[in-house]
Amino acid sequence: MTKPRVVVSLPNDNAYLHEQELAAKRAGERLGFDLLVLHANDDAVTQSQQLLEIIQSRSEPRPSAFMVEPVVHTGLRRVAEVAVEAGMAWVVSNANVDYLPKLRTSSKIPVFSISQDHREIGRLQGKQMATLLPQGGSVLYIQGPSSSTVATERTEGMERIRPSNLQLTTLRSKWGEEGAFQSTCAWLKLATSRPERYDLVAGHSLEFVRGARRAFQTIENAELQKKWQGLPFIGMGIASQVKTLVDGRSLTAAVVTSLTMDRAMEMLAQALETQKQPPENTFVEAASYPELQKLAQ
Repeated sequence: MTKPRVVVSLPNDNAYLHEQELAAKRAGERLGFDLLVLHANDDAVTQSQQLLEIIQSRSEPRPSAFMVEPVVHTGLRRVAEVAVEAGMAWVVSNANVDYLPKLRTSSKIPVFSISQDHREIGRLQGKQMATLLPQGGSVLYIQGPSSSTVATERTEGMERIRPSNLQLTTLRSKWGEEGAFQSTCAWLKLATSRPERYDLVAGHSLEFVRGARRAFQTIENAELQKKWQGLPFIGMGIASQVKTLVDGRSLTAAVVTSLTMDRAMEMLAQALETQKQPPENTFVEAASYPELQKLAQ
């Protein structure tokens, strides 16, 4: 019996998405899927072209489903329409797209999304910031690209909870440690980039924190470098990435996020077997580590 082919499309291969790929492969093997994993190198056009070529190919094995983490917030609407029209299931990971209801009404094949609740993740980090700086202060806040739904929603969630006595200096970064390193290095060249002006460094991912720390290590003035490195750092990541860093005090706190690919594979397998649509949207859990009450102590 031929295994159902599932195409997994990821924006890049950062630390979180690397774990997503591993989770997809483990679940795919367990569930009997033939998996093809693609990386789009943070390019929305590349991602769209990669998927359309597979859908329209007459030589490649026909996929049963696509599992896509979109590069940009538009979420590959046209590609999704073409795939579903061709009878291929469509699963969106970690993105809030508005076209799923229409696709679900026009087709009986599985169409659904599974995501972290990025606004809740942002709110949790905002609560951590407020807990660590109860008297207020200044935060160097490193966020993802403006084209990313993940980054936009995490920032929105943080802003909803941030008290007025917390001031932010915001740096935009491409996803990944190198992007944060370059953004922070460029910012450090400004005359206003002085450690005594800041009380905390927060990042949209663990890699952003690592990139900022690398940038601080390039400062030639040893006293300034020590001050930057001595600030509290908070980030986001899955439990296996961040809990040991918090326990070892390399991070002061973290928002523990969850993978989606393993759960998505299980939901897809059940949907293909039962011919029943899963819920339109499913959210995985996130939590503060340590808990906010302990962090306040």
